[in-house]
Amino acid sequence: MSFFKKIFSSKKENVQEPSRLQGVASKEYFENRYTEQNLSENKSIVESSLKMVESYLIDNDLEPKVKSPINHPLNLDQLMDDGMGFSLYCNAMQVEEQAMTLILAFAFSDFLINNFAFKLYKDSTPEYPLRGMTLKYSKDEIVFSLYPYEYASKVLNYEANFNDLYTKINNQLKNIPSKEELLGKFMPPEQDEN
Repeated sequence: MSFFKKIFSSKKENVQEPSRLQGVASKEYFENRYTEQNLSENKSIVESSLKMVESYLIDNDLEPKVKSPINHPLNLDQLMDDGMGFSLYCNAMQVEEQAMTLILAFAFSDFLINNFAFKLYKDSTPEYPLRGMTLKYSKDEIVFSLYPYEYASKVLNYEANFNDLYTKINNQLKNIPSKEELLGKFMPPEQDEN
């Protein structure tokens, strides 16, 4: 009975998912595969994305859940949940789905760059089609990766929301292991020579 209560309960447990190691790469490999994209050099893209978020809230007579920054994950989720819906709004303005996804991806990326020091990269050989745009956070040579375009696509399809990812990121970044801790898990224990 308690199994079903856990599944159907409206109270969700806050289970912290551990970070998963997905590979070890050389610096040369990283530099050949990823090209850093400086959003401050392309301010018009970010500004347009933020204006679209703000316009949606104004046109739907909605008060943003977080006053500043306008691209806070709660506000980005509000585009999906409140008012006419971001997809319908963009369709009315003849904005195609790919552009809608980019608007959300750039708005969310800008938030993570400004609040967590992520860096945006273009992946020259993405593993999946929607992963050409990647955000990376690096600490002590341990790299944490996100795919903002892929995630924004899931949000537009109501398969995810930005605030859940924001909460997860916040928790994960507090628990990134040191390089020594991580490598220690894969090294055999030292043998005594006796």
